[in-house]
Amino acid sequence: MQLQDINKTRYNKHIKITFIAICIFMLAVSLTVSTLLIRFWGGPEGENLLWNITGVVVAAALLARILIAYKHHPFLYEVVYVRQVKAELNRIYRKQRKIKAAASEGDPRAMAILDFSYRASRHIFELDNNTITLDDLANSQQELSALQQQYNITELPTYQSEWVAEY
Repeated sequence: MQLQDINKTRYNKHIKITFIAICIFMLAVSLTVSTLLIRFWGGPEGENLLWNITGVVVAAALLARILIAYKHHPFLYEVVYVRQVKAELNRIYRKQRKIKAAASEGDPRAMAILDFSYRASRHIFELDNNTITLDDLANSQQELSALQQQYNITELPTYQSEWVAEY
């Protein structure tokens, strides 16, 4: 996976619209389905929790199908891209302890994974206006640079997502 330049204004606009549309869709469909289910099969004493849960599940299933069908639509490009980057960062984070240990022993692939992780995190933080942790991220990047100097690694290999599975 390679990082891409994303228009921050367009991303923020599209993520807000997408989030609002998802909320409205879930609300409308789950209420409609659960109301219809309660109308035809609901209990007289108001014990309709099962029908309400069914309404939410139906709405979620429909939403998942819609999102899968339209994930390649140009409007959702930035939203899907950021979701993919965040998923990749989560994969790396789950194995971060082993990756950092390998990097501290001079493994260039581990260093490339960490470098990608730090660059991708900065990219996502800036897109999401999450600047609180940028100082910590800069410190981590400096530590990685020190490791590269320690092991005389001037150029890291290009990150490959398959490498994460090795750790």
